[in-house]
Amino acid sequence: MIDYKTYSAKDVRAWLDKGVNNGLSENIISRTRANALAHCPCVKDEDVLVVSAKDGGKVVGFTAIFPEKLERPDMWIATGTTLWVNPNYGDDFVGYNLVQRLWQAYPDYAVIGSDVAKPAALIDKLLGAKILKYERSAFVFNRNVEVHSLRNFASMLLEPFRKYRQRKAILRVVDTIPNTIRVSARDVIDAETYEFIKAHCATDTFLRSRDMLNWILRYPFSAENSLPHRALKTNRFSDQASSFNNKLLQIYDTNQLVGIVLFGLRGKDMHVKMLYTEEQHREIVFALIVESMLHTSAEQLWSLYPALNAFITSKGVSLKTYNRDLFFTYPKSLKSLEPMVLQAFDGDMFV
Repeated sequence: MIDYKTYSAKDVRAWLDKGVNNGLSENIISRTRANALAHCPCVKDEDVLVVSAKDGGKVVGFTAIFPEKLERPDMWIATGTTLWVNPNYGDDFVGYNLVQRLWQAYPDYAVIGSDVAKPAALIDKLLGAKILKYERSAFVFNRNVEVHSLRNFASMLLEPFRKYRQRKAILRVVDTIPNTIRVSARDVIDAETYEFIKAHCATDTFLRSRDMLNWILRYPFSAENSLPHRALKTNRFSDQASSFNNKLLQIYDTNQLVGIVLFGLRGKDMHVKMLYTEEQHREIVFALIVESMLHTSAEQLWSLYPALNAFITSKGVSLKTYNRDLFFTYPKSLKSLEPMVLQAFDGDMFV
């Protein structure tokens, strides 16, 4: 028999701060993520943050969530950050039961989350959620070709020429940046920055509060764990996880703020998590994103922004491009603009 348990923010804080053994463990939520969620500015002690599913003493599923008050529309939402079910329990409605408990915990909120295709279809059928499918592009800026065949060997021989052409293409893009452009790296979204965001978010379905954006900027999040394998050799999945370190760039033309970019850096990956620009400076901001790849150790740039993706593709600065599907669920009763945008998400998903 599968046992489901919910954990409030008070439970999470007790586990983090006092080591209280209340059933939480790093096999359910990493301390990195738990610390971030516990300090979310919208979270109250009684708010449910985690739901676990156990078969005996074995964790077979879990999900995490945080509530927040949006600036636009004027509403509360509860955003899912993780949903994982042991593949051996995929037909036992574990994913449904986990999400159902979140919906029950927030009856007056819109509950939204990101899921793989099969759980999303199940949630759509049983809970009446709408599913949107997005394509997240990964642009490869650096790679090492491993030799497994004659074709790989030929590709390895050609790689220096590809990198030479790529570097020439990057330099051509960088040369288009005017001398009047300067960039300021910040660790906080101040009043000026937030006013710029509000003025350039017409295509966003949701506008997050300044406090929420600063929370996302401040706290690293455990991201993209090797979920099916993490319980095999250790119970501490933070050992197998990496965290996003968020970096905010403010872009000025002379003294006028013309763009804001929030990067999520994790290992060799750079994710464009938030992007606001003046229309007339859009390609300059895109060029600065390309230039940023030269000054980090990142080898891949991830983006959900069609205009940025088209720019990178047209300039030939990527050695290779591939895409990953992202499924985004939300209640059918929730009216939204198209395209749906929820920027500056934590590690697992951002649309």
